[in-house]
Amino acid sequence: MPGAGGDRASCGTAGGPGTDRRLPGVIDPTILDAAKSAARAASRACLGVLAEAPETPDAMAKLGKEPVTVADYAAQAVILEVVSTAFPDHGVVAEEGAEHFATHAGDEAAAQVVRLVGEAVGRDVTLDEVLEWIGHTGGSDRITWAIDPIDGTKGFLRRDQFAVAIGVLVDGVPAAGVLGCPHFPVDPSDPAGERGVLFWGVVGDGAYAEALSGGPARAIAVSTVAEAAGVRVLGSVESAHGDPALVTAVIEHAGLGGDMVRIDSQVKYGAVADGLAEVYLRPRNRPDYRERIWDHAAGTAVVSAAGGMVTDLDGRPLDFTLGARLEHNRGVLASNGRAHGLVLEALAEVESGER
Repeated sequence: MPGAGGDRASCGTAGGPGTDRRLPGVIDPTILDAAKSAARAASRACLGVLAEAPETPDAMAKLGKEPVTVADYAAQAVILEVVSTAFPDHGVVAEEGAEHFATHAGDEAAAQVVRLVGEAVGRDVTLDEVLEWIGHTGGSDRITWAIDPIDGTKGFLRRDQFAVAIGVLVDGVPAAGVLGCPHFPVDPSDPAGERGVLFWGVVGDGAYAEALSGGPARAIAVSTVAEAAGVRVLGSVESAHGDPALVTAVIEHAGLGGDMVRIDSQVKYGAVADGLAEVYLRPRNRPDYRERIWDHAAGTAVVSAAGGMVTDLDGRPLDFTLGARLEHNRGVLASNGRAHGLVLEALAEVESGER
């Protein structure tokens, strides 16, 4: 993990390339409270699965290459129980599907999910209720929840970093985000200490971090590092989630002299928001690949609320209005704002062969 040194900026949306002037103001605090409560409960459910698995949790089959575990479904059910009860008219876009769970879970896994969800919501629940929550898509309200119950499932399987990611979009623009990060150190300078952090932010009202176990929240902000020599870069652990060679080439071309650290999941957004790194660069090794909105909605809101900037690799704001994928965007770049133009310029030059 990059060191926690470096000054931090005051909160507020940074200007510069790709700044989205449509960012909404402060949302209803009851929505944020619900998102935080859901992230805490879902994080407990995920840790419950790990506690019950002496070794690596079993992964169930899933279309595509990503594994999916009972924890993914338990966490999504817990989150959408909260959303469907408190805000039934809000829209929902979530990663997992009830039909897939019913087909692949099996009796033992289904019973485990039902029990874990019941423990999280504080009452006995039925399989039918769990399936209804997993499959809840909400209504047509201008507010939409973009949910990834476990972002970084492979990190979860390794008992490493993963995030419960809950983004709240208003008219398709990230307005608030909550990241439950059960394995992230509460004090980044003491990685062997207590783990479990809740990063959260509301665009226009700042960003915060607090222990998942409870306690006071502390205001967080992106770093003020602007010189290339001090810029620290975060990348994905999985090679399939990015283009490590391109990231390395950009670092070398721009003369970025800070650490290069790979971390699973949207935890990277929390690290940038907390001033622990300046850049999170996510190119894809397939030029036609388009990111899924639940992989970035929560993190985009948290970084924006902390005073940072999130665009695609061409400097354009991420467009969350086109369904489940960022169809008009190529890759993702999140930064403290000050390093954004530097990285975009280096990226364009590297991609055009100007080395």
